[in-house]
Amino acid sequence: MDVCVLSPCSKDKRYAPVLDCEDVDGHSRGELVQEHAEYTTTAAGMYTGREHQHVKTAVTHLREVADVDWYIISAGFGLLRDDTEIPSYECGFSDIESVRKRAKRAGYNIDGLTNDEAIEAVGREKSIPQTFNNILTREYDLLFAVLSEPYLLSVADALTEIPKQTTAFAFASKGSKQSVGDCIWIPATETEREALETTWMALRGKLFREVASSAEIRDLEQLLKHPERAEILSS
Repeated sequence: MDVCVLSPCSKDKRYAPVLDCEDVDGHSRGELVQEHAEYTTTAAGMYTGREHQHVKTAVTHLREVADVDWYIISAGFGLLRDDTEIPSYECGFSDIESVRKRAKRAGYNIDGLTNDEAIEAVGREKSIPQTFNNILTREYDLLFAVLSEPYLLSVADALTEIPKQTTAFAFASKGSKQSVGDCIWIPATETEREALETTWMALRGKLFREVASSAEIRDLEQLLKHPERAEILSS
């Protein structure tokens, strides 16, 4: 079973930030890794937010029963494999003023862009949807997207072009449902938050962890045949 997991970066990081958005947009990742080696680690190890930790645990569980590729959307560096090395930085998609400045620096007329369009534009500038489209040509059996709305928007072009052979799920809030593209929506609403006794920030990751922690190979095979079972596994 070949599985792809897609999750976001987090504001909380292993090291204090040494770079900002302008730094990461103006230099290659390789240059910045060399320059700030003492503040560098893998993407999986850099982010320390609660949601990221849940996803990390879920990936560990899934790797016991499946071949899993884990990709992380970094608002600073674009789409990363979990083992890609990056220096610590401060740059996200939630700060819309920062996003609009980045779009302007990239040459967009931001007066003609909505906030959502600005996020999509920066996502394309960081090659997030383009790279993920290429990744999906590897013909995964299952895709799990664990993304808040800004990160869904940054990869939106690819989520509407998921190959037919891939059964895709997105853990997302009700307000983000319109942004999940071809993914099957797994609700991350107040009902689930109360049931899992967690915070809104950690909810998507914890739902995914619940699915992964109980998954055996037969469960994953059943998800291919009966995608509606994902919501049952997470409850």
